[in-house]
Amino acid sequence: MINFKEKELIVIKIGSNILTTKDKKPDLNNLRDLVNQISYIKKCNKNIVVVSSGAIAYGTEGLGVVPKSISEKQAAAAIGQVILMENYQNLFAREGLKIAQVLLTKDALLDATRAEYAKNTFNTLLDRGIIPIVNENDTVAVEEIKFSDNDNLSSMVSVLLQADLQIFLSDIDGLYDLDPRVHKDAQLIRKLTQVSDEMIEKISESVSAVSRGGMKSKVQSAKYLLENHIDVIIASGRQSNVLIDLYNGVECGTRFMGESCNV
Repeated sequence: MINFKEKELIVIKIGSNILTTKDKKPDLNNLRDLVNQISYIKKCNKNIVVVSSGAIAYGTEGLGVVPKSISEKQAAAAIGQVILMENYQNLFAREGLKIAQVLLTKDALLDATRAEYAKNTFNTLLDRGIIPIVNENDTVAVEEIKFSDNDNLSSMVSVLLQADLQIFLSDIDGLYDLDPRVHKDAQLIRKLTQVSDEMIEKISESVSAVSRGGMKSKVQSAKYLLENHIDVIIASGRQSNVLIDLYNGVECGTRFMGESCNV
């Protein structure tokens, strides 16, 4: 199994669908719950990096329209990023923890010099006990420098920092053998040690109005992370105490384990 307690640096990606309600409004109750769990793990002397979606969803109300064009989405992100970070800051402050905002575009991680500067910034924050909250810099990103989604961003950050564990928190329990929205007999896959291209091709896309990433992008990211010797867990961010359970060894979600883990 993946021994969470032995991991020193954990990257946690939080998807838009678990930060918003069914009617696409900010879900502050779930955000508060996740912050409390992350704070618990942080206080166990772990380094935590959070990659958070949600800026566009949080900024939609302030924009006054549902964003459809690129410029509207970028404007919504500009509004929502402030709201999202203010919520994170207030909630973590109640736990006595500090955060920092890190906005990235893909070209910054693909250029060796800029990537090294980004890595140094992350390490300086982590060394001082500060939790980086990462998102794509949507307001300036164009197709040439955009991540395909925040799953891709999160996995690139994990590789940059040589993280010990990547956790994807989604609105689904993990990877199933069949699409659980269609097949009632679908079975949750508890553990995998490798991911093939054929497996990825069979996964149905499942994106929403507030999310660019689905299960396929998460499994693609898991493949990339395993190739870089980083273990991965995909689990439901709406399961009560999911992060604390994972930390304490409770079997949750789907685990993608490298050679260092026991199956």
